[in-house]
Amino acid sequence: MGLTLRLRFLAAAPLLCALALPCSAAESLMEMRLWQERYFFDGLLQARARAARVSADPALLKVVEMVAHQAAQQTANLQQIQGYAKAQIDNLRYAFSQQDPGPSLAVIQNNLNTLAAGAEQVRNNLFYLTARVRMGASQALPDPKLTEMSMLLISQVQNIQLALNALYTDSVAVNAAISAETWGVEDFFRYSSDHMLRSVVQVQDSVFTVYNASYELYSLSKQQ
Repeated sequence: MGLTLRLRFLAAAPLLCALALPCSAAESLMEMRLWQERYFFDGLLQARARAARVSADPALLKVVEMVAHQAAQQTANLQQIQGYAKAQIDNLRYAFSQQDPGPSLAVIQNNLNTLAAGAEQVRNNLFYLTARVRMGASQALPDPKLTEMSMLLISQVQNIQLALNALYTDSVAVNAAISAETWGVEDFFRYSSDHMLRSVVQVQDSVFTVYNASYELYSLSKQQ
């Protein structure tokens, strides 16, 4: 049972790090970039920054829409991590019922390490999205369509927060189940559990940053 869980988990693990949309949408990704993302830092950068205050990038709406879709992908990533985190509780119950829980615990430990890596990847993805949103906010002008896209982005960030809350609840349950076990669990295994929980908690910082950036974009695009 433990081996089957491990193979199924590792087969799905690459999905945790997904940031882009499906291939049909990703083909036009290069067309959905701000000029700050296409140009190198050079002597004209300051002049471009001044121009951005009076003329928004024509690709700004598409970029914000793309970021909203990428934010929705992070919600899916967190929900997938949560599903595997919840499964570890049943795995632990099965392992502790065996006379020799060592092999099953080794599989669970690998799963916990992979879950921690997935949470860290989501955190990095959200910081990347924050950078894109802040670049867009640097040239945002009052525009009803941009306000609508900004509200869509904020709603996606709120969904990320809800998914993170659910993941945190299940991560705490896994950590509590391991902490309550007084035999058969070595310190390295406990560390993997603590590391997973800590990685989930650290995602909160990136959620705050992308929400603040999204709200700033919304405020700048809202007509007075």
